[in-house]
Amino acid sequence: MIWIDTDGGVDDALAIAAAAKLVAGSDLVFSTVFGNVSARQAAYNVQRLLQLLDVTAPVFIGAERSSDGFVHYATEVHGADGLGNSVGAVGADMQFAPLAGELRKIAERLKRESDPIRILGIGPATNIPAIAEAIGSKRIGGITMMSGAIFDRGNITEHAEFNLYNDPDALAQTLALGVPVTIVPLDICRKIIFNRADLAGFSAFGPAQDLLTRAHQFYMSSYRETEGIDGCFPHDIITLLSMIYPSRFEFWNIPFDLDTSDQRRGKMRFHVNGKYHARFCLGGDLAWVRRLLGAWSFPAVEPFRSKTAVAPGPPMGSRVGPTISAR
Repeated sequence: MIWIDTDGGVDDALAIAAAAKLVAGSDLVFSTVFGNVSARQAAYNVQRLLQLLDVTAPVFIGAERSSDGFVHYATEVHGADGLGNSVGAVGADMQFAPLAGELRKIAERLKRESDPIRILGIGPATNIPAIAEAIGSKRIGGITMMSGAIFDRGNITEHAEFNLYNDPDALAQTLALGVPVTIVPLDICRKIIFNRADLAGFSAFGPAQDLLTRAHQFYMSSYRETEGIDGCFPHDIITLLSMIYPSRFEFWNIPFDLDTSDQRRGKMRFHVNGKYHARFCLGGDLAWVRRLLGAWSFPAVEPFRSKTAVAPGPPMGSRVGPTISAR
């Protein structure tokens, strides 16, 4: 079972499309959070994509702003609708179930499942502490999040990555839950460029091909302006793959500090005596990832292995073996 918490942007859509090829719809749950667009628009985007993928899975609307009331959208990068203006604005009459009102019932149902629940966070972390607490730490196989930049510079400010910038307190709360947390930062995401030539491979997603293609064409045009590349960094699909195929990636336990002040909101930096610790994905068989992003032919999902929490105060940069994973 995979719970995907998403802010409904272009790279989110690609990760969701891949997850739908890897996991049955009955093993997927979606919640949305503000970020690239509003949580309501994100829910519409997810629902529309799932319809094209012929996947039936629940979609719940979560937080519309951060735990401290902050909100910053990325419509200039993802389009006014979050998908390159390919689906349009969510209608005022559209109805979605609220996460807050349904969370207890969902959690009780999931507790009866035999397999552990893995949480994939590909937006600001605002929803994740409540989701994890409702499910219970014993039922969670791990939380994998696209968040931060541990050594690299930010992408929304000089200091901060977009998801972490929107709600650094929520990441701190997530790390305090006692659940294994893997962070996939900008550092590794910027090592892979998804090119315009790769768009032809979206035929693997059937009727969703046109939506994914148009969304990525807009997204890549934004990257050409901001990053000077004729493509994009596919953050969220890398995050998904690191969770599904951990043996293909390299992980390190890293101590770090996290800034929640107004001046350097969302700044994450390595510090040998850092207050926080998490498992970071910083490398791996990236040639394999690039080939997969061209072919979209997925190997079998790797079997679940026993979860291992990051203990407080591990040695600086201690490497975590590839068999330690969120599944």
